[in-house]
Amino acid sequence: MKSALRIVVAALAVAAAACGGGSQTFGPKDQASIRSKGDALVEAFNAKQIPQLVDLYAENIVFMPPNRPIVRGKDPLKGFFQELTANTSGLKLTVDEVSGSGPLAYAAGAYEMEVANAKGAPTRDRGKYLFVLRQLGGTWRYEYSIWNSDLPTEPSE
Repeated sequence: MKSALRIVVAALAVAAAACGGGSQTFGPKDQASIRSKGDALVEAFNAKQIPQLVDLYAENIVFMPPNRPIVRGKDPLKGFFQELTANTSGLKLTVDEVSGSGPLAYAAGAYEMEVANAKGAPTRDRGKYLFVLRQLGGTWRYEYSIWNSDLPTEPSE
């Protein structure tokens, strides 16, 4: 999986360089900034601070949640997070890898959170995620986001 992620980031970096954005370097400060962005995401999510949460994303965010259609743009993302945070709590992110090239980077890892099931009872969900970030105006912003659960879906009644 790590090699596939590296290929995706390399392809994105080549595309960005072809568009004239390949002159900046990606280093430890960028990695630290992206890791702290993950901490800010967890803090805003768990506090149900939707404006702060949505502010971490680029205007053109492509958000790919499990078992749902793609969410494109900040306004639809705001509504999605309002719905999601109403039924979840205790989000934890483990960052396994942060890497990048120029103005593009990715962060990949695992998540855990408590989710209300179809009957309203709390259950623990866990899985993996991938964020693709772009440096915009000196700030790293989530541009693509995807996650999926490691647990089987609950049978529908």
